[in-house]
Amino acid sequence: MDEINISGIFAPIYWGFVVSLFLGGITIVQAYIYFPAKTDSSLVRLTAMSMIVLDLCSSFLMAQSVYYYLIPHFGSLLPLDSVTPEISAECLLSTMMTFNSQCYFVYQLCSVKRLRRGRWLVIGSISFCAILAFAGGIACVASMYVFHHGVLSNRNKIFAIFFGMAKGFGALTDILATIAMCMFLSSAKAGISETNTLLNKLMRFVLHRGALVTTIQTALLITFYVAPNKLYWMAFHINVTKLYANTFFPRLNGRAHLQNQITHSVITPSFTTTTHTSHMTRNRNKEEYPGEYDLSDAQNVDNHFDMPTVTKSVVIADI
Repeated sequence: MDEINISGIFAPIYWGFVVSLFLGGITIVQAYIYFPAKTDSSLVRLTAMSMIVLDLCSSFLMAQSVYYYLIPHFGSLLPLDSVTPEISAECLLSTMMTFNSQCYFVYQLCSVKRLRRGRWLVIGSISFCAILAFAGGIACVASMYVFHHGVLSNRNKIFAIFFGMAKGFGALTDILATIAMCMFLSSAKAGISETNTLLNKLMRFVLHRGALVTTIQTALLITFYVAPNKLYWMAFHINVTKLYANTFFPRLNGRAHLQNQITHSVITPSFTTTTHTSHMTRNRNKEEYPGEYDLSDAQNVDNHFDMPTVTKSVVIADI
């Protein structure tokens, strides 16, 4: 009797899950660094707590699904005819984590004061795309429960439409949010090299984050529609939540380091040359009002000698 080679079928699920374990471990370390040290608002801390809890629950649900397909039903392809409830629930958690991360990006943009006249148009467009992605994700999860026989094999068209809607608008939201934040950072540049260096670092981080999450969303869409009879898309789907969590916590943990750099390099003292001006004023007063100038005036002049003054201060919103 010929053996059934199932490695090509289940390999994307298995290796995608292995990668997700590494990414999940990174998220746990980042969360461990964040919570004891940060004193953010209750809203931000609640969002961070939901991200780590949803990420851990996602890993547990996917582990149960991998166990179901590879251990009790090892060597059989019949279980692929139906998607497990755990995978459907994991898709719901993925939708919630994506929406949370994008809402936090909108929250950051709302705190920005330099988007000026087009500020609310930009924020409204990003919010609209994020809501459409969230609605598509909820509809996708509902179709997975209703048409559970048409997800992994014999794909249902309704499920495919809502899946594309969720991932497509999710990628568009990340692109728009990245462009908007880079526009703000670019407009905030001044004539101080230290300030521009910090802003360039922020822009690189925002671009890297946007490119990473957009790439995995795009790769997920391409593999989903190009190879409908394969499970390549599952490898990307498993790691979407991990990347959103991995890019969420570094934004929170990196703020203190950037603020310290701003404090030590941007706000620097410069020593003004007030000596010459003060002497001229003293001599002129002495000529005009002889006898009214005494040693107390000289002491006042000395008190103003070489006093540090702030030449430039730049306020950068927390990202």
